[in-house]
Amino acid sequence: MTDVRRAAALAALAVTFAAAATARAQTQPPPFDTPAEKPALQRQQPVAPPPAATPPPAAPPPTAPRAQAAPPPPKPAVQPRPPQAQPDDADAIDDPKVSRRLGTRMTVPPPPPQPPVTATPPPARPPRAEVAAPPPLPPPPVQPIPSTTEVETGMPTLQRPYTPAAEHGFEPTLPRLKLALRRFDFVQIGASESSNGVAAPETFNSISVDVYPVSRIVRIGLSTAFGWQSGKWLAEGDYFATQSVSLGAQYGGLGRFVPFAEAFTGVGYMRRLQFDRTIPTAFWQFGADAGVEVYVTKVGFLSLAIGYLRPVNGFARRQQFTTVFVDTWSFKVGVGI
Repeated sequence: MTDVRRAAALAALAVTFAAAATARAQTQPPPFDTPAEKPALQRQQPVAPPPAATPPPAAPPPTAPRAQAAPPPPKPAVQPRPPQAQPDDADAIDDPKVSRRLGTRMTVPPPPPQPPVTATPPPARPPRAEVAAPPPLPPPPVQPIPSTTEVETGMPTLQRPYTPAAEHGFEPTLPRLKLALRRFDFVQIGASESSNGVAAPETFNSISVDVYPVSRIVRIGLSTAFGWQSGKWLAEGDYFATQSVSLGAQYGGLGRFVPFAEAFTGVGYMRRLQFDRTIPTAFWQFGADAGVEVYVTKVGFLSLAIGYLRPVNGFARRQQFTTVFVDTWSFKVGVGI
C-alpha cells in the first residue's frame, strides 16, 4: 500500500513539473537574436519530447484514509530581458536601415515663450437713462350696429361708417394775361345835328390787352387799348389809342370764381373827323371796374365786369384848348389765362 502512495505522489509531481515548463515557455519572450543566429540556436536547442501520458493511479480502498499530497513547488520567476546597448550618440536612430536612409535625427528647439496677452476690457458704457413710456391710450369705443347677419348667425357684426378722404379744393392760377372788349358812349364834336343843340351821343368799342405783372391779393395791370366809332369804318369814323395802368384787389379763395375790383387811368391819341376833315386831338380817361372771373380750367377763365368811365377829349378851338367829356357806364368782357 505504501508503494502505491509513493507512485501516485511521484506521478503528480511529474505532471506539475511538465505544466510549469510549458507555461514558462509560453510566457517568456523570444530572445532578441539576429536572423543569422536563429538557425544556429534552433539547431543547438534540442526539442524536448512531449511528456508521456501517465496512467491514472489505482483507486485506494475505501476504508483506508488517503494521505494529503505534497504542495507543488513554486514557479520559477521570469528572468528579465537583458538591457540592450545604447548608442553613443543620443540623436542616432536605432534601426540601422532607417539610419542609413534618413541620416542623423535633428532636434528642433521649441519656440521661445511668448508673453501673455492681456485683453483690454471694453470701456464701460454710461448708464442708460430709462424713459418711462407713456401709458397706452384706451381704444375708442365701437358701437355695434345690428344687422341681418347678427340676427341670422347670432354673432355681433361691427360696422363703421365710411369716411372718404378730404379732397383738395380747386385752386386757380390768378390772372396774368387777358384779352377784353369794352363798350361805352361818348359825344361828337363840332356842329350839333340835334334840335336842342346838345352834342349827339357816339358809341365806341375798344379792344384791349391787359397784362398783370403782379397778381396776388393786390394786382397791378398794364392795358393797351384801341377803340373805334361803332357802326363806322376807320376811314369814315373816329378812333383812338390809349395806354392805361390799373390797381386793384382780388380774392382767389372761392374756387372757380375770383371776384375783383380795380381803378384805372390812361392817356392817348384820338382822331376826330368833321366835315371830311381830320382833326387830331388828345384823349384821356379814368374809371373803375368791378366784376368776376370764372375759371373753366385751372389756367383759363372768362371775365365779366361793369364799371364807371369818364372819357375826356381835348382839342384846339379858336386858338384855345377846349375839352369835352361825359360820365358813362361801360361793360367789359374778356378771356384770359
